Order: sequence, then C-alpha cells, then structure tokens
Amino acid sequence: MTVETIRDVLELTRQLHANLADTLGRASRDAQQERLRMLLDYLSLHERELSRVVALTEDDAQAATLDTWCTDYFNKHPFDNTALAQIDYANMTTAEVMRSLLAIHDRIIDLYRYLATHAEVSSSEELLNSLLALEQHEAMRMMRDAEELEDL
Repeated sequence: MTVETIRDVLELTRQLHANLADTLGRASRDAQQERLRMLLDYLSLHERELSRVVALTEDDAQAATLDTWCTDYFNKHPFDNTALAQIDYANMTTAEVMRSLLAIHDRIIDLYRYLATHAEVSSSEELLNSLLALEQHEAMRMMRDAEELEDL
C-alpha cells in the first residue's frame, strides 16, 4: 500500500490492527497452552476494537485534514503489513507474544509521534496527537491486562 496522506496512514493502521487481530485469532486456535490461548483471544479482540476505533476516527475527521500529505516518514521507515501473517504466535511464550506486540505498537506510536511533530496544520497535529495518545494508552492497557492474566 502506498502511503501518501493522513487518510492513507489511518487506513494502514486500521488494516494493521485488523490483520493483527486475524493473525492472533488463528494463533489462538492453534495454541496448545490454555493461558496462551486466553491471551491470544484477548489480544485479538483488543486489536479488532482498535481497528474499529481507527476507522471511526477516519469517518469523523475533516476531509482537509485527511488529505494532508505525509510521505517523508514512509520513505525512511516502510511498513510491511504482510509480515504479520508470518509471526508464529501459537508457538511463542506469553512474554514473547507481548514483546512482539509491543514492538508493533511502538512502530505505530513512533509513526504518529513523528507525523504529529512534523504536521504543518493544527487540525492534522490534533488528530495525530489524539491517535498517538490512543495507541500509547492501549499499549499500556494490553501490558497491564497481560500481566494480570499471568498472575492468574
């Protein structure tokens, strides 16, 4: 997918969360350990919800904001959504799953942070800062909930 505008960024991250939800859901069905299955199910639902929220954000944003160009980040840091399907979450430990997911979310957080700090229009900066806060909050929430699951 070619990413040129903020609309494209939102579509990329929406797809990333949806693909991650699908990958985690498949891994849950293949996982042998009950605790890992529970974690993968939870994370799959969580990623599906993040995909939905990003789609709603896109629906609510102003067209002018969504059409703002932002190609420079992707020239230096390309995203590969297809690589997610290659991750074998079903055969990882819960700690490995969480490290992998946090690395993915950190990439999204870095993307939003970079774009927000380089935004030339205040409406674009506000939208990107909102998405940045959402991703940061949800990454922390996933870690907290995963740790609680480990304590069971």
